Amino acid sequence: MSGARTGEMQPDGGTPASGLAAEEAATSPPIEALRERVAELEVAACAQERRLDGMLRIAGNLARSRDPRRAMRTIVAEISELLGADRTTIYELDRGTGMLRGLAVQGETSIEVGVPVGEGIAGLVAAKGKAINLKDAYLHPAFDPKFDKLTGYRTRSMLVVPMRNPNRDVIGVVQVLNKRDGYFTVDDENLLAALASQAAITLEALRLHVELDMSNAELQSLSEDLRQKVRELELLSAIEQAISDAHDVDALAALVLSRAAQVARAEATALFLPGETGFGPLFVNGAERASSLRTFARVEVGEGVLGKTASRGATIRLRDDDEDDEGMPRTLGGGCDIEVRDAVSAPLVEGDRTLGAFALVNRRAADKRDDDEDERLVVLIARAVARAVARLEERQSAQNRDRLMAIGGMLSGVLHDLRGPMSIMSGYSQLMATQNDPEERAKMADAIRRQVSLFNDMTREVLSFARGERSVLARKVYLRKFVQHAREMLETEFVDRGVAFEVVDESDGVAWFDEAKMLRVVANIARNARQALGNRGTFTWRIQDAPGGGVVFHLADDGPGIPEGMRHRLFEMFTTAGKEEGTGLGLAIVRRIVEDHGGTVTFTTETGKGTTFTVELPAPPARAA
Repeated sequence: MSGARTGEMQPDGGTPASGLAAEEAATSPPIEALRERVAELEVAACAQERRLDGMLRIAGNLARSRDPRRAMRTIVAEISELLGADRTTIYELDRGTGMLRGLAVQGETSIEVGVPVGEGIAGLVAAKGKAINLKDAYLHPAFDPKFDKLTGYRTRSMLVVPMRNPNRDVIGVVQVLNKRDGYFTVDDENLLAALASQAAITLEALRLHVELDMSNAELQSLSEDLRQKVRELELLSAIEQAISDAHDVDALAALVLSRAAQVARAEATALFLPGETGFGPLFVNGAERASSLRTFARVEVGEGVLGKTASRGATIRLRDDDEDDEGMPRTLGGGCDIEVRDAVSAPLVEGDRTLGAFALVNRRAADKRDDDEDERLVVLIARAVARAVARLEERQSAQNRDRLMAIGGMLSGVLHDLRGPMSIMSGYSQLMATQNDPEERAKMADAIRRQVSLFNDMTREVLSFARGERSVLARKVYLRKFVQHAREMLETEFVDRGVAFEVVDESDGVAWFDEAKMLRVVANIARNARQALGNRGTFTWRIQDAPGGGVVFHLADDGPGIPEGMRHRLFEMFTTAGKEEGTGLGLAIVRRIVEDHGGTVTFTTETGKGTTFTVELPAPPARAA
């Protein structure tokens, strides 16, 4: 036979070709099985692709969101879709209360509930920190079916995993219910754990971001509060400064009210200052820098918001929506046209007296403001203003007392100085009554007229000094006659007291000055000397020509001298010592008269040896000479 038989061995030890084909056919998988496997792999790949797409969408949603609750709500449906679950719930752990709060729940009929940690499946996962995967939730002893009964929902399979922050602390749980095609697998558990970790990190970051925003907002609020407190302190400091700077109530009100309106953010501020009669001015100023102080002269206690505050002596708050159950007026009084919608008013109290009232009127954004803080500020301003008003009153009273004392002193001096002329007039009038010689009577009448003229001149001089008037009517004076008039006015006072009055005239007999005023100078110095000498001693008036054509008066006494403590202020007003009838104005008038003449007045003194005043008057102007 030419061909080999089937199944026979070939010379090289191999098997027949037909046997090899049969063996390959027996060991290779069927084509259909390969196709099925390929299909399975394609399905798995598509499923994996869907999961990756879903995870990317979840990551994108988490990255875009800025609100924790909204961020969680955007991913619950995505998680259900990825895991093929019927429903997803994300719980957040509240460590303060020990409760799981439903942060995001899928489904309109779902109820966001609180689950105590350690109770129920979700609470057990939060407590243990380990995932629980159940094919039938009703078979687990920790499962609580009351929510199913409440909602009509039937829980079958359940997968719950913890959410951990970067520190591995449990901050919540993610729960999925009822796998659509059976139960949740290990792959589902791993996927959900990954999603829970991503959600936890995002949730923690969002929480920190929210806290940071809140902290920033709180810092801004605190910063603004701090700036406001600084402005308030500056205002109070300005008021305290105004206490010393303001010369009257109008200036005080202008400074305080405009600053207070700006600092306290009010449409206007008002100050009411009634007097003893129950009436007083009302000052109003706005917050705008260009606004000016408005004054309403006659406002009565009890009239308007400030009048009510002053009458009650207590703080008043008035808001736009308050009912006028106590008849609180919506005006400031005095015809002021500002409608009071909102006000905080406090009385000005100093000691046991109510001096008036201060108010913030129509506060800006009043519905968002703290009434207690505004009241505190108003009370502080009212106290400071009360102190300022009291100081102004004290200052005004002191000035009035000083004026009255000055007027009284000057009147006392005038009356004292007028005694000399009046005594002379009285003496001459008595002599005239007994004198029959017409010529002698005429001389006496002339002397009386001179004393009356001197009387008038002295009065005018004191009044001019009090009013600050300065005028000199200089003319040629014959010194012999001038000395005669001075002797006539002063000598009787000296002789009656036992004091010698001597005149030494070494001049050429003519000088240039205001005779009435210089007579006042000589009289004031001479009378001071006579009072210092008591009932003994000598007063010497020496007259000399000055170089250049002027005249010099040396007016000396041999008395006790001027006390050491008075020498540096001898020519100041109200400086006096050791004189029962002294007013302290005499030498101040002397210096003023001499300086008005362009001259100088000086003195030398020695304790126990006496005092000498030197009055030097200049030469007359060329045109007068």
